[in-house]
Amino acid sequence: MPEWIGKTIGKVRIDRYLAHGGMAEVYLGSHLTLDRQVAIKVLHSYIEENPDLLERFQREAKVVAGLRHPNIVQIFDFDSMDGHPYIVMEYLKGPTLATYLRGLHDRNERIPPHQVARLLKGLAAALDYAHSLGVIHRDVKPGNILLNGKADEIPLSLPLTNDVEAILTDFGLVRIAHATHQTASGMVSGTPAYMSPEQARGDKTDHRTDIYSLGAVLYELLAGRVPFEGESTLSVIYKQINEPPPAITGISVKAQAVMDRALTKNPNDRYQTCREMAIDFFLAIGMTAEAETIYATMNGNPEPSVVAVKPKPARGLAWIGAGMVSILCLLALGIGSWRIFTSVFPNDQTSPTETASAVIASPTAPIPTVEATALPNGERMVNITSGSYEVGSTIQDGYHNTPQSISLPDYWIDKYQITNAQYRLFMDTTGAQAPLTWPVTEKENHPVQGVTWEQANAYCSWVSKRLPTEAEWEAAGRGSGSPPQLFPWGNDATAEGKALKLPDDDTYEVGTQAFNVSPNGLYDLVGNVWEWVGEPYASVQEGYKILRGGRYGNTKDLAYRLLAVPDDESIVRYAGFRCAADEVR
Repeated sequence: MPEWIGKTIGKVRIDRYLAHGGMAEVYLGSHLTLDRQVAIKVLHSYIEENPDLLERFQREAKVVAGLRHPNIVQIFDFDSMDGHPYIVMEYLKGPTLATYLRGLHDRNERIPPHQVARLLKGLAAALDYAHSLGVIHRDVKPGNILLNGKADEIPLSLPLTNDVEAILTDFGLVRIAHATHQTASGMVSGTPAYMSPEQARGDKTDHRTDIYSLGAVLYELLAGRVPFEGESTLSVIYKQINEPPPAITGISVKAQAVMDRALTKNPNDRYQTCREMAIDFFLAIGMTAEAETIYATMNGNPEPSVVAVKPKPARGLAWIGAGMVSILCLLALGIGSWRIFTSVFPNDQTSPTETASAVIASPTAPIPTVEATALPNGERMVNITSGSYEVGSTIQDGYHNTPQSISLPDYWIDKYQITNAQYRLFMDTTGAQAPLTWPVTEKENHPVQGVTWEQANAYCSWVSKRLPTEAEWEAAGRGSGSPPQLFPWGNDATAEGKALKLPDDDTYEVGTQAFNVSPNGLYDLVGNVWEWVGEPYASVQEGYKILRGGRYGNTKDLAYRLLAVPDDESIVRYAGFRCAADEVR
């Protein structure tokens, strides 16, 4: 390894050495353009004489560098110098969660449940965001979680203050570090104490391996120890594959149910998103109000009600036996030695939970990849099947177009209007301008309003979606038939009096009016906020865009077309939107 101190690589000057780990050496540097301190991680070289491997490192590092989330350490740059790949990333002074927990456990103390929930909330938001982009961490553990607060330093001997957040680091570093030799050797990486069973077996993994690891971190925060301990790395891995985690003393039945589901062996029985786990944990410790607003820092559309804590059944002996067969097969085929890695952050020392690599029995076994997907997440979207739909109305008032039949291919559209919480995440992540009506308080699950057509379009692009065309919006709301119904609930403008009880002086929480749902399952198409749409199905004056559905106090039928200048403040202040997509994951 060459001497790096004092060198300038790209726009960064390396000032001093910080730490050494199994995957990288860490330095503190100064970004000469941004005028800020940065961390430089110089990965151990595997690519000095192989341009194909260098290209793979650059491709995978680019995916990770594209992550922008307040609970993920940001990557500023990546490249290779003298055959050594390096990554320039955000520098945070806070200790790792592993460092803080060591002192806490030595004193036989625990982080209070409400602060555990706060840390879990940020980590869940970060992971769900990355998973929505097709990126998997694969090494979630306390050593890869930084504690960050308003104070310059976080004392290891004092309780955490309420402003301290958990920031996930080394996102994809394991994958990036080993991208240069995994193809040839068939090796996978992770940390045994936090590794999912499928990862331990060397099976193909998906985002649910991170959910298991996050569950293991939550277990340690509650129990003061990891779920599985052993005298050797291999014994820990054997327990991960075959044994249920011991029950945690001193926690409620509901909290234990959360742990059981998070750490179940079968990924299909596990939580499918980190958000689900976080909500159930909030409910389990009695933080009901916080559970109902936890989506405030989450990516994705919120459901109108929180999920209930419901333990999954324990796995049967047959599945456990299959796991034992798997491990015996691996042993028979010659599992190589486990190489122990240390964390690459300062003050992190080797512990029983260090990082390890295992040789997969078959060199042709599939290698997980970190490839960004162009398809958006299809959760909380509705699929509208292809067909011929009638749009327009015989009403002649200048706001309705003559009925016509339009053929539409399959498409997807959001079940709910975009909320203030979702739009806030968009602003925090991208620096986008706030809506006209902001700031808002205590309205996280209300639809965002005060957005221009351009702002709505930019948000949809950010989540790899688009604004629905006018025909798509109307067809999704009215359904099929000739003529189709005029309101989401039918043809009675009052919905048997229910529509008259909608709030007429403010918005309401999305999805909370059970009657205000279309035949296709879309909520609040009328009577909450106007919704911007994209391409019109009838002529529109140049410079104008279309709004549909009306607003609180001014409900309109589903064929009503309002033409507006896209930045007219008198209209924009009541404007919101939902997104659509041609295909989803």
